[in-house]
Amino acid sequence: MAMKCILTGTDVNYENFDNSIYYKLNFANNEVDVFICRSCKKEIKSNMPYYIMKGLIANKKFPKRAFIVSKKCTQTLPPRDSETIVLEDFIQTAPFPKTPNAKLENLFFNLFERQTFDGEIFKVKLDDNEFLMKNYFQNLDECQFYYEGLKANGLIIQRNNLDYVSEISITHLGLNKAIVLMEEGDKSNKCFIAMSFDPSLIEYREAIKKAIVNTGYEPILIDEQIIDSQKTINDEIIASIKRCKFCIADFSLHSNGVYFESGFALGQGKKVIYTCSQSEFKNAHFDIKPLQHIVYESPSELTKKLMFKIEAYID
Repeated sequence: MAMKCILTGTDVNYENFDNSIYYKLNFANNEVDVFICRSCKKEIKSNMPYYIMKGLIANKKFPKRAFIVSKKCTQTLPPRDSETIVLEDFIQTAPFPKTPNAKLENLFFNLFERQTFDGEIFKVKLDDNEFLMKNYFQNLDECQFYYEGLKANGLIIQRNNLDYVSEISITHLGLNKAIVLMEEGDKSNKCFIAMSFDPSLIEYREAIKKAIVNTGYEPILIDEQIIDSQKTINDEIIASIKRCKFCIADFSLHSNGVYFESGFALGQGKKVIYTCSQSEFKNAHFDIKPLQHIVYESPSELTKKLMFKIEAYID
């Protein structure tokens, strides 16, 4: 049977299951198995930010097999091998640019990655639908607004322009900006780990580090850093979080520092992945318990689930 995809608004053929609607979505060269909780369908549809979902799918930052529910859902039996996505929580933590500065930097870095050598002049079609989606723009007007911002900041030079097809090059200032972005923040390859230093968690500490390394990132733990004698540990924590692309916050043993560090990372616009042992999750503070957690019972399970999460939401 035919319907409109709840994520993208495109046509799909769906099947009915006991507690969900299923369809295979082929969109922007990406294939996703989508399950929609039947009882949540109306609420999910009314709250769906299409341009964000299209961008996440086009950039391959959405799970390959997802069971989508609303925050009010009482459904506890998702389809096998699917990841449960609580729509409201997912939108809050999903890896897309949420601030004007983040949007500007995201557009700039996407343009920077198109050049094959410094100073190259290359073409950009601003009204290309895939280009708009991958940069999370709602329309051409928004795209042009940020494109003009890059020119005004001296990061790109426009050589020629004809019917929204621009010939541009990255400036010297832009090349230096790209280096900063690759070393710090959203484009860096570092991940800050916020967790208790208690010796009882050493196996889980190593499991988290293993997942980070296996997905191509560098784990940063504050007690493993060499701290300049003129800096305090708090200064180094804040500086390290700022340099990282994302943060993993493990709430096992509920260290106060983890609450602070994950909150600071979130306030900096960083993506935060929340984890907690099964035995400890019942004691989680009320303000973080509703957030989507990786709940685990063994180090190997933690590594496996965390790798899947990083590949789905960060890569």
